[in-house]
Amino acid sequence: MRIKSSRTIAALGTVLLVTPITVFGVMAGPTGASAASATHVLTCTGKMASKPSTYTLSCADANAGWTGMTWSRWNGSSAIGRGILRQNDCTPNCVSGKFINYRASVTLSNLVATKKYGELFTKATFHYTVSGKAKTEVFGLVD
Repeated sequence: MRIKSSRTIAALGTVLLVTPITVFGVMAGPTGASAASATHVLTCTGKMASKPSTYTLSCADANAGWTGMTWSRWNGSSAIGRGILRQNDCTPNCVSGKFINYRASVTLSNLVATKKYGELFTKATFHYTVSGKAKTEVFGLVD
């Protein structure tokens, strides 16, 4: 009986020693897909956002932004999405202007590593069509 209980104790001890190593080994740090989610954009309120469906591009006057954005790629080098680019036509002036919606694709790029926020996309390039003509517009994402 003594030999059997010694084997049981040894087996239990091995499980208790190996389990924490296995658990902590898996949780050790971001790799692969979780590392890709570490890239963000900075909002006008100074908060980080990952894959935002709505975003204000011009913080000073809120005359441009995107809405309904869905992301087909978001990784550590770029992000690609499709949605609506909203822009104030500022006619006759920006206070009296109306917002026009354009179906657009966007690419976020130009990563900058910051101490406070980590890696941030700093450039948004939109491609859309106006009256049958292809347009490209670039916005800075970090002031």
